[in-house]
Amino acid sequence: MESHNENFELLPKRNEKNRALAFLKKLMLEFASKKRTEDVENLQEVMRLLQEKRYGIVWEEHAEDVDVQMKTSIPIFAEDRSKQLKSDSKSDDFNFLIEGDNLHTLHLMQRTHWGKIDFIYIDPPYNTGSKSFKYNDEFVSSDDAYFHSKWLSFMNRRMKLAKNLLAPDGVLFISIDNNEYANLKLLMDEIMPSGYVTTIHVQMSATQGMKVGSAKNGSIVKNGEYILVYSRSGNKQIIKHPLTNRTDYDGHYNKYLKPAGRNTYTEEKLADVLSAHDDIVNELKLLGLVASNRKLSNSNISAYYEKSKKARNYINEHADLVVRDHTSGNNIENPDQYKIGLVYKYNSKTRSYLIQKNKQNKFSQKIQFADKLGWSDDFKPKFGPLTIRGDWWKDFYLDMGNVSKEGGVKLDNGKKPLRLIKQLIKATTTDNALIFDFFAGSGTTGHAVNELNAESETSNRHFIMATSDEVVDTAYKRMENISKTNGINLKYLKTQFIPANSTNLEFELLKNIKTMVELEYRIDQDNPSIAFVFRREDFKCLNLTILKTIYVRTRVHDLMSNDELLNIQDNSITLVDIPDKYFANELRGTV
Repeated sequence: MESHNENFELLPKRNEKNRALAFLKKLMLEFASKKRTEDVENLQEVMRLLQEKRYGIVWEEHAEDVDVQMKTSIPIFAEDRSKQLKSDSKSDDFNFLIEGDNLHTLHLMQRTHWGKIDFIYIDPPYNTGSKSFKYNDEFVSSDDAYFHSKWLSFMNRRMKLAKNLLAPDGVLFISIDNNEYANLKLLMDEIMPSGYVTTIHVQMSATQGMKVGSAKNGSIVKNGEYILVYSRSGNKQIIKHPLTNRTDYDGHYNKYLKPAGRNTYTEEKLADVLSAHDDIVNELKLLGLVASNRKLSNSNISAYYEKSKKARNYINEHADLVVRDHTSGNNIENPDQYKIGLVYKYNSKTRSYLIQKNKQNKFSQKIQFADKLGWSDDFKPKFGPLTIRGDWWKDFYLDMGNVSKEGGVKLDNGKKPLRLIKQLIKATTTDNALIFDFFAGSGTTGHAVNELNAESETSNRHFIMATSDEVVDTAYKRMENISKTNGINLKYLKTQFIPANSTNLEFELLKNIKTMVELEYRIDQDNPSIAFVFRREDFKCLNLTILKTIYVRTRVHDLMSNDELLNIQDNSITLVDIPDKYFANELRGTV
């Protein structure tokens, strides 16, 4: 519609800003001509602020103690050897539990795991206002004027660093509830503009107990939480192993195929086939599903399947012969060779399927019930017809009744069901995936990885968990508990600090590079088949006959002679470079 008002402005705010910018430019020229340099610089800053934000979420940036600390101190990882666990006979590789503020962990992992993490799951504080979130060691209450912006500042720093760690096809999952969902979605859309995949809705409670009273009084009670899903590549097809839920029998599967020759079948009503089995008919009569003087009906197949064990077992056992009609859009070669009414096994260039020609010489496809049959991923797995799960993850409130006992540890707030994390990992990762959780809480993510490995001979997933010193004992205790059942290799690291102005800075940093190498390559520096070389003279102390891998500082590797390199090669030893990337800025004198 065309406006007839000459004074109409389609974008009034933008036009106002443009007028303000034009005025500032005029002032800058005027001040520049008068050599008022400081005023010009101040106006340039005003212009920058005016042009800084055009769309998205806006909040007040807040300083964080742990962030400021890194301006004068350098975080490092130090291993607590007394807490090492080694009981996994399946693998020599280690998993890691890191104690300390996760901002320091994320900062250090920029050097060890940039672009290497396949799966990140976090369960950050929900910022409910009831002592759920600390900022600079103080709980943020709901009446704080900066209630939301403190939380956003906190999350923004961490999520920007976490994004860097994701592999090119890596995926990220963030649990959240309705207190900060909207803000977190906008924040993540800025950090990963094309990465949003979906929001999973998880049923975490039922309307029972006190919630019934609230519902009767007119409230819409909270039953669910959310999991925001992002992918580093922007690819939306992140599911590698679809999850399923048990569903009711589809009554359209009411036809039965009887072999009539090589790759051909005749078709009968499934009800008629069931009628030929007296034990099935008698059970259906006892259940009141069919009158004594009536025949079985194809329209009641769903009820027969769900309520009669004998009918269900028969259909399941013959699932490859139980079919339903499906309109075929396929072009059938040599259609005249097929007889009307017969069902044929048809082989195309890519697959085989069942077809049938009707009296109008049109073809339909037959879908086998066997394709829909299997074990579900429900709270209590059931065998039967399945539906593929989408973004609605129901019935996880059933897990909550037992969640306090999982892993043999308690966590008062926010402990997530083991099944939930296992299924997220199972659905979206391969057997060799590296999993990272930097709000590890009670250690559910590590437990989930450990169980997946125990349940499959091919699974060799590994995890890194980071958590604060307030709950790290709980996470470690859980790892101790599961090591007794499934076995686990675990290293326990702590974040510590070296003053940036230390007189022996290079020596102090080099001492801690071994731990960084351990984290990156999942190794144990005390393994006798492994050695570290930081100086050329270190080679003199090595017993090459027992070594498999030498981690060598890049500058030393570059100085090695041909004889030294041939000697390493003759002993089938792998050389792995240790570049200065771990503490490159710090070694140059810049924190």
